[in-house]
Amino acid sequence: MIKNRCVVVPRAEGETTRRTLVEAGLLATGLKIRADDERVYLPVVPDLDDRILAQVAPGRQVAECEFEESERRKTIEDLLGFEPSFEIIGDIAVTVEDYDRKVGEAIMAVHTHVKTVLVPVTGVTGEFRVREFRVLCGEERTTTTYREHGFVFEMDLAKVYFSPRLSTERKRVADQVTDMELVVDMFAGVGPFAIPVAKRALYVVAVDKNPAAVEYLQKNIQLNHVKNIEAVCMDAREVQLQQPADRAIMNLPHTAFDFLDKAFELVRSGGVIHYYDIRPENEIFEGIVGKVKARASECGVLIEVLNKRIVRSYSPHEYNIVLDIRITGKKGELD
Repeated sequence: MIKNRCVVVPRAEGETTRRTLVEAGLLATGLKIRADDERVYLPVVPDLDDRILAQVAPGRQVAECEFEESERRKTIEDLLGFEPSFEIIGDIAVTVEDYDRKVGEAIMAVHTHVKTVLVPVTGVTGEFRVREFRVLCGEERTTTTYREHGFVFEMDLAKVYFSPRLSTERKRVADQVTDMELVVDMFAGVGPFAIPVAKRALYVVAVDKNPAAVEYLQKNIQLNHVKNIEAVCMDAREVQLQQPADRAIMNLPHTAFDFLDKAFELVRSGGVIHYYDIRPENEIFEGIVGKVKARASECGVLIEVLNKRIVRSYSPHEYNIVLDIRITGKKGELD
């Protein structure tokens, strides 16, 4: 048995919290999750900053418990002597950095459903924030089909940006939507936010300026049998709605701030904006909340921040965060 810190949650919230910790890179591997009749005990990584843990799992009990080590099965580290960084999207694994072919072969040996391993040749660049890849091993392709919470998304990773590590966040947002809402997804990509939201909303306007992303968005709309959604190939700044939206999704964390004025224009008083950003570990919310409030003031808009949370780790000492913002008033309405 090994002593380790853990997050303690009611059984009904165990799987949701586990996913949240995994996507934030905070769930300890190699230890068995414990449970009793009422609670689940989720071990967290060693030396975790209490402030980070409080943001990822706010209000959760943190304790020190004893855990059994997970049963050993052959891992990539066993095969290579180290653990490479990668993520799996459908049947494609995408590495974080360039590796030898033997790394790709080890990934495919352990994750037997993976048919292709890609290495990024460039970072996320350009107007459409995509990457170039080379095939490290496996099938010569960059297209895949990804499944999440009962939805299916086809995509070409060389033509669109996609992260599987927002799965819990996408469900969190979709679960808030009611059947009377008009929702605008300002940076929709292939539809991982917009399509689940459309299953709950009155209507969704899904916008992206990348023609390839919109082509896959339209295909995914058909694959998931949703009809109350409009795919628009357009810069978000140019969007005009027939009536104000009840909710806006701004999942473009590197540059969403530059579009806040447009979101304030599109969303009605009382409506909600889900705003995403990338923040350094030493200043996760302190600076950005003030900047967002100042931008709202410049636009003649009153807001309140309903919720702020870490969505996932982005890079060492950087986190992808979200602010849920309610518009409480606009200048024209206040005069």
